[in-house]
Amino acid sequence: MALLLCITIVIDISEKIDNFIDGDATWQTIVFKYYLNFIPFIASLLAPFFVLVAVIFFTSQLAERSEIIAILNSGTSFNRFLYPYFVGACILAFVLYVGNNYVIPSANTKRLEFENTYINKYTNTISYSFQRQISPGVFIYMENYVPFEGKGYKFAIDKFEKGKLVYKLRADKIAWQKSLKKWRINDYYTRQIGEEGDVIFNAAQLDTIFSFTPDNFSFTSSVKENMTTPELTDYIERMKKSGQSEVEFYEVERYRRTSIAFSVFIMTLIGVSLASQKVRGGLGWHLVLGIGLSALYEIIMKFSVTFSTNSSLPPFLGVWIPNFIFGGIAVYLMKKAPK
Repeated sequence: MALLLCITIVIDISEKIDNFIDGDATWQTIVFKYYLNFIPFIASLLAPFFVLVAVIFFTSQLAERSEIIAILNSGTSFNRFLYPYFVGACILAFVLYVGNNYVIPSANTKRLEFENTYINKYTNTISYSFQRQISPGVFIYMENYVPFEGKGYKFAIDKFEKGKLVYKLRADKIAWQKSLKKWRINDYYTRQIGEEGDVIFNAAQLDTIFSFTPDNFSFTSSVKENMTTPELTDYIERMKKSGQSEVEFYEVERYRRTSIAFSVFIMTLIGVSLASQKVRGGLGWHLVLGIGLSALYEIIMKFSVTFSTNSSLPPFLGVWIPNFIFGGIAVYLMKKAPK
């Protein structure tokens, strides 16, 4: 695990060294603010692979020395032989579950803050045009909205009741006033549509409160990595109520955190079943199989998640399909293991 993390860090440094230099980042900032928070993020992604390789490495040595044969011949069942493995798997799965749901999001906040300051600083001026439903029947629209500055142009609000437009607001510019916790709209007019006639009002400027803030708008998938699972669940509910798109990306992240922790049990069972039989090639052959299965797991995960985010496959199934498939493989290998 330490070796692979070191290799990953070296590769990451080689890719970002120019950004570090251009951004005048000190080595203390790079080490303690970025890489200290980068390591938990990478470790959680590679955790199933680490578990599989560790189990294969240990069990292959037992098989090579014929110790497993001795254990089973003593009358110990294969299920009893698995018991200490699953005690270890429970500990690792619990640590990974807590880390994915509560600890790593906090580390990601600091890591992404560093990236936005020193690596992605030239993309902070990107603007977006978007339309959102902020509550039932209420829609907003903005052109050239700059999320890092909280301002946009050609702002509009439309309110519908029973399918009919009853109110609309148009403004040339809107900007978030952080000190006031209010929105400032410029050159605006409102139109209240009624059965007896319309009421129109216009003015040059107004500081007002709407039912949304800049925190309600996210335009990068990295935002979901910053939130703990309770925060993410609450955010998903608010996205659904406001009719926002791309909810699937956030649901995939929520289910992935639990799925990765559960995969520790599957990888443990696969590793024990693969390596418990003494074969020609020993540890080397077992490791090749283990690495191949890990790669296959990641490939299936990428495909199924892609179908969830870009097609009609439910996010829960998209994230858990690899576990279902490899769970079946694990059961099959366990039945084939020496008893």
